Amino acid sequence: MEILSSFVWLIVAIIVIIVLFIILSRCLAIIHTGEVGIVERLGKYTQTLQPGLHVVAPFIYRITQVVNMKQIPLKVEEQEVITKDNVVVRISETIKYHITDVHAYVYENKDSVLSMIQDTRANLRGIIGNMDLNDVLNGTEAINSTLFTQIAETTAGYGLNVDRVNIDSIQVDQTIQESMNKLLRASREKEANIMEAEGHKQAAIAKAEGEKQATILEAEANKQTQILEAQGRAESQRLVAESIKDQIKSINTGLVDNGDLYLQYRNVEALSDLAKGDSNTVILPSSAVDSLGSIPAVGALLKKGADTKKTTDK
Repeated sequence: MEILSSFVWLIVAIIVIIVLFIILSRCLAIIHTGEVGIVERLGKYTQTLQPGLHVVAPFIYRITQVVNMKQIPLKVEEQEVITKDNVVVRISETIKYHITDVHAYVYENKDSVLSMIQDTRANLRGIIGNMDLNDVLNGTEAINSTLFTQIAETTAGYGLNVDRVNIDSIQVDQTIQESMNKLLRASREKEANIMEAEGHKQAAIAKAEGEKQATILEAEANKQTQILEAQGRAESQRLVAESIKDQIKSINTGLVDNGDLYLQYRNVEALSDLAKGDSNTVILPSSAVDSLGSIPAVGALLKKGADTKKTTDK
């Protein structure tokens, strides 16, 4: 009987310990860094617990939810959107957000994240619907910026803050892609032809410019040659003229004092040339002979002839 009583008390003690452990575990709460705890009292919000160890009265108070305050990446499901030029594109995107208002996030919205996703998809349809396909494919940065601004305004009431929006991929239908590839190849071939034609044009211009410069240089060289030749001829003529001038000046200087003798000498030369012929008989008046005698050489000859005649007569 005593053994049975002892066994009963042991079971009761174990039950009490288990109950106390359960109560104690419900009283103690550990909130990790980057998280907060939502405390309710009989179903009504009372406070938000910050990171650390907390004691909460059991049964009446209860931690209903632990909210992650870290930045959270969210992959938005791919959606089809129609562009301004009626092309269907499939767009996938990623959102990075974090919770800023715990009360608004938990109690003012049934599902704040779902609301943010729906608003994101709706705003993206509006943005893409006002853009042509080419602008969509080449304007992901602009789309990200516009979408980020619009979402930041609409999600403020959800207790969320959108940190970044990224367009991951934009895909078009296969037929559209093939058409775009054909247009791209045609555009590249066109640009290549234009560049080749431009190259030929520049080469022709360079060649013509070179020939022009060569012609100009050749003409300039010929011009310089003609100028030098003309200057040489002019200098030669000037030197000849200077020589003739000096000769005339010298003759004039000599004739100043011996002009009459020079004329008489020229007369004698003329008579001498005239008298060289066998059939020529030269008759001079006595006055001319007397004038010739004034020339020293002629006078000497005449005197010698006179002396010879006297000797013969004797």
